[in-house]
Amino acid sequence: MSDNSQPKSQQATTGSMIIQAQAAELTKAAHALKSIVGIKSSRASQRHAIAMGFESANHLIVALKSAAVERDFEQYIEVLSAELKSHHQITLAPEQREAIKKALTTQ
Repeated sequence: MSDNSQPKSQQATTGSMIIQAQAAELTKAAHALKSIVGIKSSRASQRHAIAMGFESANHLIVALKSAAVERDFEQYIEVLSAELKSHHQITLAPEQREAIKKALTTQ
């Protein structure tokens, strides 16, 4: 659906897209990453925001105040994987990738 009639709700699915419409969804995503990957919530928020294409969690929050933000899951996971490897020396296992996809692309 390309029009704006779709309600701004929690994580929505459009194929393999991550769509966020509210700042509260950043917290939800951070908690998911924290439990799946095993990093602190604040670090998970930062990594998520960067993978969504922003410089920081604060930049993502500001953007969400004016419009929903979407990111292709494959682009997201590529950036997230690089961030986790670089900053935390974590390599995502296929099961973790699938868990992240399920947590972020479904309600």
